[in-house]
Amino acid sequence: MIPHDLTQSIKVSLKTATGQLGYILSKIDDVDQVENILLQLKAVQSMLTKTTYELLDDTYRKALAERISSAYQSCPGDCGNEETIEKLRTLFPELKLEEVPEKLREARMVEEELKKFLSERLDTPSPRD
Repeated sequence: MIPHDLTQSIKVSLKTATGQLGYILSKIDDVDQVENILLQLKAVQSMLTKTTYELLDDTYRKALAERISSAYQSCPGDCGNEETIEKLRTLFPELKLEEVPEKLREARMVEEELKKFLSERLDTPSPRD
């Protein structure tokens, strides 16, 4: 879930970008506005990039950290995902923001495999039974 303050910040950025795009659309045929249009396009691009990074950094990085931590704590050492979990755990501090969504997908896959692994283990009767 995206925190409320981040949601508000994203909405403000998107509304501002929408306003700038509306201005660009209204002036696109005006030859005298070419430089201003280019400036406005760069501003919109910059704002969207900043907004994307805020979302990636705050939300996705936090979600990835939670999934890595959960997987690390849940894997008993023979879950079949030890290497992937350790790789994610080691790489996490150095991940570029652009890499976070892909690593989050990878962590989700590990999480699903761990759920299966643990449920199978719980369903397997103990040799003492």
